[in-house]
Amino acid sequence: MRTKKKLSIIQNEENIELYISSIVSGADVRDGKITSLTIYRVKDGSKTIIKGKLFSDSTGDGDAAYYSGADYEVTVNGHMGMTNMWNVRDTGKPASFPDCSAWAIDLADKPFPGRGDTKSIYGQSREMALGGWYWESGMEKDPILFAEYSRDLNLRAMYSAWHTLKNIDHDYENYIINHSSFIGGKRESRRFLGDVILTKCDVHKKYTFPDACVPATWDFDVHYPDSRFYATFTEGAGFLSRDCHEKFDRPYFIPYRCLYSRNIENLFLAGRNISVTHDALGSVRVMRTGGMMGEVIGKAAYVCIKHSCDPRGVYQEHLSELIELMKA
Repeated sequence: MRTKKKLSIIQNEENIELYISSIVSGADVRDGKITSLTIYRVKDGSKTIIKGKLFSDSTGDGDAAYYSGADYEVTVNGHMGMTNMWNVRDTGKPASFPDCSAWAIDLADKPFPGRGDTKSIYGQSREMALGGWYWESGMEKDPILFAEYSRDLNLRAMYSAWHTLKNIDHDYENYIINHSSFIGGKRESRRFLGDVILTKCDVHKKYTFPDACVPATWDFDVHYPDSRFYATFTEGAGFLSRDCHEKFDRPYFIPYRCLYSRNIENLFLAGRNISVTHDALGSVRVMRTGGMMGEVIGKAAYVCIKHSCDPRGVYQEHLSELIELMKA
């Protein structure tokens, strides 16, 4: 119901044209500015050219920014991975599960959360420890090139764990897999570079930027393979993680100059692809913070159109006006 409500709001907005099930597949850039993007509709293979004066990339992986040639960084080995959430439920009667031993990860003598008395990192046990966000993989692989690999490893880990519990341990007799997300939730991939690259040191030093705009209140929260289960990762690929938190005096405010590209003049950024370091991303990547970035660049785009300037020009010549709009 929540998804339908959000969709109806967008569809009823007269200033939005919505292209569902589409991805950016190319960009035309001239003199450092995007003139158009090509989007590819997955369902039927059709292509559409979208022209404009200003563009915003909030795709997470930064596809539009990438195809436009925007400067970026990526942490290949040691980045935060992908999760495919899943859970189980008690049906009240015996339920079988197919034998997956021919292709499953061999977990016969390996611990994992939810098996026996092995707990999650939060101390949860049994079914409450199965399928949480920490069933996460891909941290050792390129997050773009190996995205499908990470998704498949997550699904394989789920089926392997459930096969182990049902057919080897003969546990969870009345349970079935209730839900399995086939779309992976990524945390980190490309980070595009703006006129400021926010670092963790900036925050700890309590540096106040003149263009501070988006409040961030999440810890510096980065994920790594859970060392408790190194022996479980029999194929050298981790699929269980733990979060490493570092707190700060909150809130701190992300500078506006992190929200546009430093070399593509008409490109805004919002979400987990903005101009920050890997460590700083651990705080700014969460969804509500990303949503506020969208609000700010929407106001900045208004200033751009009003004064016929680019995103950098808003900072250089019209910052006070943007600040007044944010106050409103």
